[in-house]
Amino acid sequence: MKFFLPVTSEDVYEQRYADLARFAGASVPVPEARLWAVQWEHGGEVWEATVGELLVRVRPTPRVQDSAAVMAIFPGNPYLIVTSAQPLTSLRSSWNNPISAGVPPQVRKRVPFDLP
Repeated sequence: MKFFLPVTSEDVYEQRYADLARFAGASVPVPEARLWAVQWEHGGEVWEATVGELLVRVRPTPRVQDSAAVMAIFPGNPYLIVTSAQPLTSLRSSWNNPISAGVPPQVRKRVPFDLP
């Protein structure tokens, strides 16, 4: 998947990405380290975040979606996930924003964006 940010025009991707990193308290990763999707364990459940899609619990089944969409994922210690929920918008989520997904082994799967 080519790098993108939801509801953002391509000409301002880098500035918006830097803004989201600042909001999360994260560093802006180099293109090779930018993540499209991540799966993490929280309280015995496995959750998945994919940029541009709703957060989803994948285990235990059945799958459950949260109301928040994933805006950006930042690798680090901990991995941070910025969503479309409060305080960035008025949308409520069952998660704080940004989400602290922990570090490996809590972070179980990482899928990078394709390189430019």
